[in-house]
Amino acid sequence: MHTTPSRAVHVGLLAHSLSSENLGIGAFTIANMTIIGNAIEARGATPVFHIIGVRGDKDYSDATPWPADFTNIGVKSLLYPNSPLHRIMPKCDMFFAIAGGDSLTDIYGPKRLFRLVGARVLAARTGHPIIMSPQTVGPFTTALGKALAKIALDRADRIFTRDALSFEALEPYGVMQKAELTTDLAFLLPYERKAKKGRQEYGAGNWDVGLNVSGLLFGMPANGNGRIRLKLDYAAFTRKTIERLLANPMVGRVHIVPHVLTPRLPNDDDGTASRILKGEYPELVIAPDFDSPSQAKSYIAGLDLLLGARMHATIAAISSDTAVLPLAYSRKFNGLYGSLNYPHMVDMVNGDEAAALATLEDVLARLADVAEDAARANALARTKLKNYVEFVDRFIEEQLGA
Repeated sequence: MHTTPSRAVHVGLLAHSLSSENLGIGAFTIANMTIIGNAIEARGATPVFHIIGVRGDKDYSDATPWPADFTNIGVKSLLYPNSPLHRIMPKCDMFFAIAGGDSLTDIYGPKRLFRLVGARVLAARTGHPIIMSPQTVGPFTTALGKALAKIALDRADRIFTRDALSFEALEPYGVMQKAELTTDLAFLLPYERKAKKGRQEYGAGNWDVGLNVSGLLFGMPANGNGRIRLKLDYAAFTRKTIERLLANPMVGRVHIVPHVLTPRLPNDDDGTASRILKGEYPELVIAPDFDSPSQAKSYIAGLDLLLGARMHATIAAISSDTAVLPLAYSRKFNGLYGSLNYPHMVDMVNGDEAAALATLEDVLARLADVAEDAARANALARTKLKNYVEFVDRFIEEQLGA
C-alpha cells in the first residue's frame, strides 16, 4: 500500500531548551512543544523542531516524541554570517520565542538581552511569523534595555505575557493591539499524579514539606547584590526556616528540592547549597538529582507543602495542586501569583525576615486551606492557558492552509 509522506513543518524555538540545568526552562519547552506539535499533527503534518538557545549539560529530549536539533545562540554566531545560527533560521517555517521565560529584561545585564534580541532580528529577516510565547516582559531600567525591548516587540506577530505586570509593561511600546495575557506554560507539564491528603488527614508528624533553596540567592551577600536586592538575608532566613520546620510537631520530613542543577557553576547551583545545608542539618532529606522537569514535578507532587525561591519549582507545586509558599526575589513572582489570585507569598524584596517568618507560620497553621487555594489557582491557570492553546491551533491551521 502506497502512503504519501506527510508534510514536514519546521518550527524554530527561540530561547527554549531540552538540555538546560534550569528545569523550569525545560518545563515550558516541553509544554510548548506538546501544544505546537499536537496542532501540527492534527493537520496531518509532521513537526520538526529546531531549538535555538543556550547549551546545557542535561538531555531530556526523549520527553517529546518529535525530532529536535539544537543551535547555540552566541555573540560570535550572531555576528558571523556563515554560522550555524544564520544557516538554521531560513529553514524554519515559523518561530516561537520565549526568552528563557524571564530574560526579556535588562536586569540580567546587556549581553543576555543582546543575544535574545539578536536572534529575534535574524528570525524576522526570514519573513516568517514570530510568536512570543507566554513569558515575563521587563522590567527595563536602562535606555539600552528599552531600545532592545522595542526591537524585539516590534518584530513579534503576536505577544503573550504570563502575568498582568508584564502585560502592563508593554504599554509604552505601542504593541497592545497584538498582545494577550495568559499564564506560564509549565502549568501544562505532564507528571505522575500523587494522591493528596484530605482536610482530615493532616495529622501530627505526617507532613512532607519541601524547601527549594536557590543557589543563586544562597551564595549572594546578605540582602542581595547589585541586580537583586532583598530586604532580608536569604541564607540566614533559609536556616531559620529549616529550624522552624524541623521543630514543628506536624512536620514529619523536610525535603530539600534542588531545581537548578549546575555543578559547573556552584554559585548558581541549588545542589551545592542543598549539600551545605544537609551538612548542617542531617535530618534533612535531599531529593535526587532530577533527570527531567517532569521527574522533578512528580517528586514535588508528592509533598504536602513546598517553599521555593525558584519560580518554576513553585509552579511545579501549584500546578500539581500542592500547597506552595513562593519566596519572591523579583516581580515575576508577584505578577504570576497575583494574576492567579493566590494570596500566599513571601516578598523578600519588600518584606523583612520577621514578616517572612510570620507568613510561614500562617501557612503552616492553615495548610489545608492553603492546599485548597493552590487547587483553585491551578484551575484558573489552566483556564487562562486556553487562549494560548486555542491561538496556536488557529495559527497552525492558517499557516498550513496557506
